[in-house]
This record gives sequence, C-alpha cells and structure tokens, in this order.
Amino acid sequence: MGDVPEMLKHHQKYATPFTWMTAQAEKLNSPIVQIFMRPLSRPIVIVTDPREAQDVVLRRAKDFDRSMFFNDAFGGVLPNHHIIQPTNQKFRQGRRLLADTMTTGFLNKVAAPSLHRHILKLMDLWRIKSKAAKGYAFWVAEDINHMALDSIWDVAFGSQLLSIPTEIELLSSIPKFEMPAAADEPMVFPAPDYNSAVKSMKVITHTLDATVTSPMPKQTHWLISMTPSYRRARAHKERLIRERLEDAKARLLGRGDHSAGEFAGITSAVDHMVRREAQAAAKEGRAPQYDSASARDEMFGFLIAGHDTTATTLMWAVKHMAASPGVQGKLRGVLRAAFGAGGGGGGVPTAEQISTADIPYLDAVVEEMVRCAGTSPATMRTAVHDTMLLGHTIPKGVDVFMMSNGPGYMAPNTLNESIPEHARSASSQANKDRAVPPWDPRDMTAFKPERWIKTDGGGAEVFDIHSGPVLQFGGGLRGCFGKKMAYLEMKIFIALLVCAFDLETVPEKLRGFEAFDCLTHKPKQCYVVLKEAEKSRAD
Repeated sequence: MGDVPEMLKHHQKYATPFTWMTAQAEKLNSPIVQIFMRPLSRPIVIVTDPREAQDVVLRRAKDFDRSMFFNDAFGGVLPNHHIIQPTNQKFRQGRRLLADTMTTGFLNKVAAPSLHRHILKLMDLWRIKSKAAKGYAFWVAEDINHMALDSIWDVAFGSQLLSIPTEIELLSSIPKFEMPAAADEPMVFPAPDYNSAVKSMKVITHTLDATVTSPMPKQTHWLISMTPSYRRARAHKERLIRERLEDAKARLLGRGDHSAGEFAGITSAVDHMVRREAQAAAKEGRAPQYDSASARDEMFGFLIAGHDTTATTLMWAVKHMAASPGVQGKLRGVLRAAFGAGGGGGGVPTAEQISTADIPYLDAVVEEMVRCAGTSPATMRTAVHDTMLLGHTIPKGVDVFMMSNGPGYMAPNTLNESIPEHARSASSQANKDRAVPPWDPRDMTAFKPERWIKTDGGGAEVFDIHSGPVLQFGGGLRGCFGKKMAYLEMKIFIALLVCAFDLETVPEKLRGFEAFDCLTHKPKQCYVVLKEAEKSRAD
C-alpha cells in the first residue's frame, strides 16, 4: 500500500492531502522526496524548490510534459480536453479553439463588462444579506462560487445562468429572518431551488473534487459515473453545450462573412470558437465540425476552470481582507483617488476603468491574494525520458509534483538553501541570475501587498511581478490557459468589493484559516461581516 495509509489518515483528519505531500519533504529534510500513492505503480516525486520548479516549467519542456495525474483525474469528465493531452498537435488544436478569448480585445470588450455586471449583482445580494444580518456574520463561499459561475457562463455563451438573481429574488420575498441565538453564531439564509444547469454543473464539479484527491482517481470516477445523479447531470450538460454550439453556428452562418472584423457579431467565447473552426475548415478544405467532442469538452473545461479556481481565490481574499483593515483602508483610498466618484455613478468604477487602470497597489493586492490563497497546491509534470532533477535520476513516466504550498512560497526556504549548485540542471545554473529572489522569511506568511511594490528611479511606486516566487498558474507552454481572465475577474471583484463594503472583524470561532483540498484548496470557514463603506469610518 506504500504511503497510502498514512496519507489517508492525514486526509481523514485534516482533509489536506497536498499539505501532507509537502510535509514529507520537511519530515525527511530534503527538497526532493518520493512517495508511493498507488499499489503496484511508480512513485510520485515531490519537489519543494521554487527555482528548480521554475526551471522545469519554463525551460525543460523536452524533459517534462503533461502529468499523467491530469489524465487520471480529469479524463473521465473531459476526455477530449487539451489539458489531458501531451504537448502534441491535438493539444495545440484544443488551445487554439478558444485562443481568442485571452486577447486584450475580448477581455476588455466582452469579458470585463460581463464580469463587472455579475460582481455588481453579488454586491446587491450582499447588501440584502448584510442589512438582514444586522452585524452578524454570514456564509459567502457559495455566493462567490455562484457569482463566478454566472460570470463565466455569460462570457462563454452570452446567456444568463441566473443563480445570484434567483437568490436575490428569494431573499427579497422574505419579510423577516430568524436571527442567531448568540453574537458569535452566523446568520443562516435559505437557499433557493436553482435551475437544472446550475445543479448539473455542481454535480460534475463535485465529481472532480473526488477524483483529484483520490489515490485511485480513475476508479473513483467510474464509481461516481454509475450513479443516476451523475448520469443525469452529464446528459444535461451535453445537451446544453450542444444547444449553445448550435446557436453560435446559426449566428455565424447568419453573418455570412467569417473573416469580418475581430469582434463583428462576437458576444461570447462560443462565438469565437465556431468562427475559428469555420476559418480552419476553409483553410484545410474540409467541412467544419462545430459540434465535435473536442469542441464540447473545450467549452466545458472553459466553464470549470473559469469559475472554480477563481472563486476559491476570492473566498480566501475576503478572509484576508477582513483580517487586514489597514490594507482595506489603503486600497479604498487609492481607488477613490484613481476613480473619483466612479464612472458608473454612486462611487462605482466602470468595467473599463478597472480593466485599463494602472494602479500598482491594486495589482499588488490581487497578486498577494493569489500568493496567500494557495488555490492550486502543486504544478505537475511527467518525465518523458530518463532525466535528472536536483541530482536524482527521474525515470521515464514518473510524475513530479512541484509543491507551491510550503518552503520558498509560504514557509522559510531552509530545505532549498541546502541544494548544492552542481545538483541543479544546466539550464537552472545558466539562468541563476534570472531566478526570482526569495521572500523575506520574517514575514512571508503574512498577507502583505507591499511586498510587491518597488520604487522606480523617479521615486514612484511600481508593481513588480518578479518580487518573489509564485507558482499558482504554472508556467511555460502548459501554464494556465485562463490566467489573464482570472486576474481580470479578481481585479474587478476586489475593486468593487472595497468600494462597496467595509469587511469587519468576524467572530473568532468563525474566522479560522483551516482548509480542505478538493479540486482546489478551499477555506473551511468563509464568513463575512459587512458594512457599507460610505457609512463606515472615514478613510
């Protein structure tokens, strides 16, 4: 059974198997260790060194490729998605289908207004809840998740999922709520009956939660796939995506000219996808395949990746902001200085203002949110041939987990400081001067946006993305496809949140920072106490 019993024991107690993996390196006092997670299978190699991880993802694509972990964990739900492919033609074709969605034009003209609109809806919901709660804390993890799902659905298909409006409608119809029995108890709000699309997305996302944390992900998915609830959810998901692809095809054929301007008639990601397929088919002299299995899986992967990871980071963000009133006040002052009364009126900056603004402290807050959230605890690769890593032989086919939740990232780097230079790869040694500097061990566990701010030659504050190591989005050719959109959503969210509310101190029993691992690294507690900013203390 290898290390499985010990890992499962930890998982049952703490629900954080990826934290256990990092702990093995600390336990053995080595930046590289191996663990055995599956019967009669190869070991998994754990690496905790930020510099070598950066070298692997940026410069060693010929040595390390797509991890088999992705195929095992995601293959059941997304068998035709590019994420499970090695770096081959099929991988590149999959990414090209939605490549236009990460262009500056699409992000600013299509994505930003949609994200802004749905985040404002979330602020409306929280006004209703904060007024009803009368100073009591209330749970917001599901609200954030629903907002992110509404947003990415709109960006993907140009249509409304309506999970947040459904909750607003329900709560607005209730004349009186039952109040908590004690000051440190949370306010509990009823949940509405969400539509079938929302329910289906949740069922399939929860399936991925189970496979990602299982020692036997393929078998886990097979067992879940036999349940009636999963079969219904999958069938409903397939029908919805087919319908959206058919709608986009009709819009494309109705326009006629597939080579029209970049955003002519484009209202969503699916519009871009079908236009790109039409152009590729014409170039290759074949009939377009708008409703291919690859197209359906790429669209569904866009939905999954576009809401769950970002939502998790935002859950951690509200916790860190509530615990950091000084950061809140400083950011609010910076935003008001930049946006004044807000182009949208009522002190609300517009989507265009936020997405195009150059505000170093806002960028620093967002980057610190990403660093401290630890949403993705590891970046994985598989050795494509026998190779070396930190002086050790890595046989072909062995998975390497480069952990980003411990030494060098969120804990002092003592393990990694002991690595002799000759043990590093040739490319790592050659690029030593280009490696990002280590974090100051005295405060690296703190939420401190100022660590990302530097002063230029003229004395002005500037945001420095290379201030220290972060690996949340991976890197290189196989880095996170949706990184730009994720940053855009986080930037709009935190700007609108701080402009709208003061996040006050949450009762001690409700503000713990314990976590659990599923598809992402989520907080066990995600409560807020909100007060409208204009009614709170002067900044």
